[in-house]
Amino acid sequence: MENRILPAILGHGTLYEFTVGGRSLQSSSVAPWLDCGAAWQGIARLLLSCEVYRLGWKAFHDVLTYVDSNRFACGRTGPRVTLRRAEQLTVYLAAQLNVDRPDLCNNIGLYWRQPQIRKLQPHNLVGHAFRSLIVNVLQLFGDPDVSYEERVDRNSLFPGQDLTKLAKRSKLDIVARRESRIVAILTVRWRVRHNRLQALDEAFAYGPALQRHNPNSKFYAVLGEFDSGRLRKVLDNCPPQAPHAALSAAVHFAPQPIREGLRENGTLEHLRSLEWLIGETFQWR
Repeated sequence: MENRILPAILGHGTLYEFTVGGRSLQSSSVAPWLDCGAAWQGIARLLLSCEVYRLGWKAFHDVLTYVDSNRFACGRTGPRVTLRRAEQLTVYLAAQLNVDRPDLCNNIGLYWRQPQIRKLQPHNLVGHAFRSLIVNVLQLFGDPDVSYEERVDRNSLFPGQDLTKLAKRSKLDIVARRESRIVAILTVRWRVRHNRLQALDEAFAYGPALQRHNPNSKFYAVLGEFDSGRLRKVLDNCPPQAPHAALSAAVHFAPQPIREGLRENGTLEHLRSLEWLIGETFQWR
């Protein structure tokens, strides 16, 4: 099912309009989405959650479920490392969203609380939602002369290109154009699979054709993953670690919570922010 999320600034708050299967839903939030530096907070309120989906949404450990739920456990001596780190991240996010720690879980996962969304299996929905939110942020704060198209058929864009290494039904998540010229392709992943880097597969497959079309074009991986090991695998295929990398950069919608909430420093220093990506749109040619 095609899923769209369209945020709009209304007064001092943010209105989120959800269009799912032709039906329009609305959810207001007191958290203002006032500038590009705070855009990540809107995505966090909508898509992050303290619950897990197991044939329906279930309460979990009253902490942000930031990685696979099977990694959360309590041992004989108390909470294990993932659960302790989740608490650190939950405290950090509560402070950033200006809510009390006990109230954090009730102030996130707003998308999944919508009645018509809550009954649906979330794994495909979250990818569509995340992609559309990235487009909305770029449209709101990026270069107005750049246009965006989602889920673009690869064969119409690159006819005759050998793409046999990719799934037959794979589409390009986001294609950015300045006038008729493609200036950037963004592959968007809410989570990164530990055994396969799909973003890198796509960059290798589409990159040569994209460069022939426009030598100045860029190819980005835009991520929602919080696992530092998986993020490092993507960063290993980006500059400056890989000087001739297929990916121009790895962008995370919220690198601040990873660095400051999870206290991951050093090896993730080249993980770019959504605010950085917004600035890049003005340089795309």
